[in-house]
Amino acid sequence: MTKFEHQFIVAEKYGKGIFGHVLPKEVSWKVHYVNGETLQHWTDVTLYNYLSKIGEQGWEVTAMTSHTIIRTGTLPVEHLYLTAKRAKEQ
Repeated sequence: MTKFEHQFIVAEKYGKGIFGHVLPKEVSWKVHYVNGETLQHWTDVTLYNYLSKIGEQGWEVTAMTSHTIIRTGTLPVEHLYLTAKRAKEQ
């Protein structure tokens, strides 16, 4: 029987803003947490680059969902929750 290992990834929509407005071309998804741990320098890790890197290591995304937190007086915070898996080496 094949056994799998999993990664749980949380990406956050992150960008620069001017006077409370986020500029669309300055926004991208950044990988903030992996397996509950904050990535160092997470604002430099784009989701696209992270998934490309782990894809080369045999990981594949098996699930993805989004969530938006809306707070009064602030910009919404958007998250993507992803699960990746790969077969365990035996």
